[in-house]
Amino acid sequence: MKLLQIIVLLNLPYIVFSQKNKVQGAWRSLSDYESTLTDNPDVSYLLKAKESIDMAANNEETKNQIKTHAYRCRIYVSLFSENLKAEEKKLTATIADKNERMQTAYGNVAVGELEEANKSVARIREIDPKKFEKISKGETDSEEDGKLFTSISQIQVYQANLATGKYKLKKFDEAADFFEALALSNTMMTGKKDTSNFYNASVCAQKAKNPTKMFEYNKKMIELNIASPYNYQTIYDLKSSQNDTATAMEYLKLGRSQFPSDVFLMNKETEIFLQKGQQQKALENLKAAIAKEPNNAVLQYVIGNVYDNLANPKGISGKDTTKPIDYNELVFKAEEHYQKAVDLKPSSQESYFNTLYNLGALYNNYGNTLYNKSMEKATITDLAKKQKEMDAKSMEYYKKAIPYLEQALDVKPNDRTTMSALRTLYYKTGNEAKGKEMNEKIKGLK
Repeated sequence: MKLLQIIVLLNLPYIVFSQKNKVQGAWRSLSDYESTLTDNPDVSYLLKAKESIDMAANNEETKNQIKTHAYRCRIYVSLFSENLKAEEKKLTATIADKNERMQTAYGNVAVGELEEANKSVARIREIDPKKFEKISKGETDSEEDGKLFTSISQIQVYQANLATGKYKLKKFDEAADFFEALALSNTMMTGKKDTSNFYNASVCAQKAKNPTKMFEYNKKMIELNIASPYNYQTIYDLKSSQNDTATAMEYLKLGRSQFPSDVFLMNKETEIFLQKGQQQKALENLKAAIAKEPNNAVLQYVIGNVYDNLANPKGISGKDTTKPIDYNELVFKAEEHYQKAVDLKPSSQESYFNTLYNLGALYNNYGNTLYNKSMEKATITDLAKKQKEMDAKSMEYYKKAIPYLEQALDVKPNDRTTMSALRTLYYKTGNEAKGKEMNEKIKGLK
């Protein structure tokens, strides 16, 4: 038994020496390969280098050495470069333009070797952060460090071209990953967050319609404090489409706190306030939005509609309820914004119709309210007098309503609701001919 132990112990130095030889052998084969680059690259040297360095990278004695991973990075970058050349060569017969050929080659090439090279870069950084920082800045103490710096720089170039190539071939899922990898590499090398490529990754994930990556990349930008309103918008829309209301609202609220002036986020929040009947909160947002976009016809219409709803509240059954104390003021506010929307003329025909119809309906309803309110207070003795007075005031608003409803009908010629409202108003204002004409049109509808 003792003899066996002695034999085992005697073998240990040989094993360690053997593994160090693997690192040295990898370097020698890599150097041999690099010496052939100016003439006719001999890939067999590179494959020998790969075999040796993989063994060294998996051995306890050498796997945590910077030298091991420096050579491994260079070897795998060279392997990827050879694969890329082979991919481009295959396309020579079908794509004449060199730039297009290279882009397509980047779109098609396998990327496993480049990923392995990047893992070794990350490992070097873990083992000796200070040395890595120096090398990443190009502050090299030896020729070998200089070659490592060149390989790391090549990785970044390859990642950028791969992202573009995958995007060109509409491989958006893969493009997203490479834009993210490039962003991480640039951040690691410069110490500055690469906002543009993180953003590109988010856009590609959206184009790929990959909900997992859409959430992941946009969330990452938020966590890194490099987000724009777009990131919050994307997550809000994504989670809303997945019926994850809690998460959607969480990111909408966070986005509003970070970008209080962003119109999109403000409008989304306003929609929610309106759905919940929180009209005053909706108004605060709308006023802020209109201050930024006074010529936005849709915003003018929406705020007019909010004032309209505040002036004419509905009960649970949908019937009119008691008018608010500031009813007149609210009606005139609604009129002001509806009129601005009409003047600005929304580009959407549906929005334009709604704006015209609602302004006409507002005048009609206000005329009705004035008349009914007067009749409630009238006594038997002054009923006729009051009725005459209020008829005149109501008539003013009935007549104001007609042109807008007529324009609305021009936009939607067969809208029964508009026709019915106009028929009533024609009769009320004494225009029996038009009333009968509209009545016939309504009868003619299928």
